[in-house]
Amino acid sequence: MNTKLTTKEPSQVGMTFQEELPFKEWQAIGERFGEATKRFSWALGDWLVYGGKNYKKRIPAETYKQAEKATGVDRTSLLSLATVCRRIPIEKRIANLSFEHHQAVASIANEERRFKWLKFLAEAESQPSKQVLKLSINSELEEPRIVTKEEIEARNRKFGSENYNIHLTRMMTNLRKLLPYMDDDEIAALRADLKPLIKLYNGINV
Repeated sequence: MNTKLTTKEPSQVGMTFQEELPFKEWQAIGERFGEATKRFSWALGDWLVYGGKNYKKRIPAETYKQAEKATGVDRTSLLSLATVCRRIPIEKRIANLSFEHHQAVASIANEERRFKWLKFLAEAESQPSKQVLKLSINSELEEPRIVTKEEIEARNRKFGSENYNIHLTRMMTNLRKLLPYMDDDEIAALRADLKPLIKLYNGINV
């Protein structure tokens, strides 16, 4: 887009606009912000992955502390960005898929299954909402596919307010944030806490 913007560049504390700014120009500004935001997540995540790989000896346990100070982005968000970029290399990323969609796919621990989902999404005629994609991935389907509206409604009717998926997703999200900072004793305690859940799962006839 070659629209010439007549507003002032953003300052450190905001942005001012000319009076009676034409709608198309205002819209163009928003589109540029949107595009910058999309690129920012990938760029910052890749920057973190590069730093962790190449400067680990200089900033071993301080990588995210240094990055937090340099960028102003909180450590939890930085860790999430880096995880997505590490698990999904640039040649596997899908241009018309949002960073949040990639984040949902990055939550898949198994690499082969993760790339199956990416291949499926790359070939799809249209992309699902982030919520539906997460639900489809969490459904542990044999092959990647998007769950239907009827399946979602049936699941909601079956589990109602006791739908375990919400709680499991929240737990997994928290664990991904905390695990990199846990020491050996904390990890041992986590394993002990998970034993009843594993025992319960193993006792189900699947």
